[in-house]
Amino acid sequence: MVKRSSPDERREEIAEAVWRVIRRDGVASASVRAVADEAKMSTGSLRHFFATQSELLLFAMTLVTVRVEKRIAGIDFDPDIRRAIRQFTDQFVPLDEDRREEMQVWEAFAAAAQTDSTLTAVRDETDRTLFEHYRTFVEAVHDAGFLQPDASVDIEAMRLHALADGLASHGVDNPERTNPQVIGRVLDAHFATLLR
Repeated sequence: MVKRSSPDERREEIAEAVWRVIRRDGVASASVRAVADEAKMSTGSLRHFFATQSELLLFAMTLVTVRVEKRIAGIDFDPDIRRAIRQFTDQFVPLDEDRREEMQVWEAFAAAAQTDSTLTAVRDETDRTLFEHYRTFVEAVHDAGFLQPDASVDIEAMRLHALADGLASHGVDNPERTNPQVIGRVLDAHFATLLR
C-alpha cells in the first residue's frame, strides 16, 4: 500500500520543488506551472495547498529558516562558549552540500526580496533574528572573559554576521575558490583575533 503524505509533509515537498526550480532556473522561473511540473502534480492540486505564487514563494522562503532553526535546535552546543560560537556560525556557511543548497536558495530569495515586499518582510526578520543570535553569543563570550578587552559586543556581532554572510555568498557563487576548507581557515583566523 502506498503511504500518503500528510498535508504538512506535502507542502514541504512542494517547497522543496520550488527550491529545485530556483537552484536550476532562478526565482523568476518558479511559476505555479513549473513548480507543479517539478513536484509531479497538476497545477490544480498545487493550488489546493497554495492559492497564489506569492503564497508558494513565501512558504518556500520561510521553510529555509525553519529548517536552519531545527538544525540549530538539535545541536548539543559545546559548554565552552568559544567552541559554541563557532558551532553556531558554522550553521550559516556552506560547509556541506545541504547548507550550500540552503544558502543558494536563500540568496535567490534575498535578491527577489528587493522587489517583493512579502519576501522583504521574511528576509528582514530573519536578518534581525540572526544578528540578535550573534550578539547573544558574542555577549556570552564577553561575559565569560574571552573577548578581546577593547572589543565592542555590538561591533563584533556585526563583524561576525557580515563575515558569515560574505563567506556564504562567496561559497555559493564561487565554491571552488571559497570551499569548505577555505571557509574554515577564514573563520579560524577571525576567531583567533576575536577571542583570547
